[in-house]
Amino acid sequence: MGRIQQTDWLPIVDAHVGHYGEAETINGSAILLVLGYGRPQLQAQRTELHTLLDELTLIFESDLPTLRAERTAIWGISPQDDNGVWFRLTLYKAMVRARLGARHPLTRTVPNLGQPTFEPMLSIIHQFINHWARVNAALPSPLLLGTYSIANLQTAHDNLDAKMKEIEAALSTLALKREQALQLFGDEPEELRELTSIIARLLLYHATIGAMFPNQPIADSLPQIFPVGPETPLPTFAYNWVLQPGSIVKLWLNPPSPALADAALVFLKEGVVELTLPVTTTTPGDIDVYNFSGVTVIGEIDELDLRNGDGITIARGVRDTSLPEPT
Repeated sequence: MGRIQQTDWLPIVDAHVGHYGEAETINGSAILLVLGYGRPQLQAQRTELHTLLDELTLIFESDLPTLRAERTAIWGISPQDDNGVWFRLTLYKAMVRARLGARHPLTRTVPNLGQPTFEPMLSIIHQFINHWARVNAALPSPLLLGTYSIANLQTAHDNLDAKMKEIEAALSTLALKREQALQLFGDEPEELRELTSIIARLLLYHATIGAMFPNQPIADSLPQIFPVGPETPLPTFAYNWVLQPGSIVKLWLNPPSPALADAALVFLKEGVVELTLPVTTTTPGDIDVYNFSGVTVIGEIDELDLRNGDGITIARGVRDTSLPEPT
């Protein structure tokens, strides 16, 4: 887990670029950290990082919401949305019964919609298409739901399939660009950090300036890279989560101890998205449930914290997959 909030990445680099310029003015010439790497190269990396972060924001805040809205428009926002497939399929059983009679085997084997979610919806539609084809074969004229035919359902299936593939492609691109941005910035454990990352260069800059200007104001005024952490490790608490339809993450946690009675916020970070919800209980043993909307989790949640009223982290979450979902 990184130590630096993503919103602070660019300001940290900017502070060092400015400090670098002051150091070169004092030095009277350019300062190279390694052969071929100086202030212009740091500025170039800053530009590259800015571009990646902008691309992440565009995918997460624009592309994915738009694609999901288009997916929902095809399926329907509810069973009452007469522009969606969901509404049409709620009419299907009654029409089959009316055309074939209640005793016909096909009437008794109409697929069940259940509680449809986005994951199995293509399979659900495919089951209805197969059943509808059998019904048409058993009738003198094809079954219609008003003017809606099996061909319309097949088109909706194909459009929905294409839209869901676009969403998966956007999620894949999002994951790739997140890793590219993280690798470029370098807020990773030291054994994983690339020597060419921005953080590695900033650490080298600190060492270089300290050596060139010992006990001088330019060395004493080096910008901070990592936040000052607590002297003692933060307590942890167990949590677990599941994805729900509509890009909602249902999350439940077990508050760690009475000492955390001043917890005010649950903070969730996933990629470029940072969300908070007010804490509803800190009583040990109580399972606290939260629903975060508009979140796509890739792999695992990046960060889950409990914070006090000032926004200071007072405990960090550790996922426990054995923590059962509350009923």
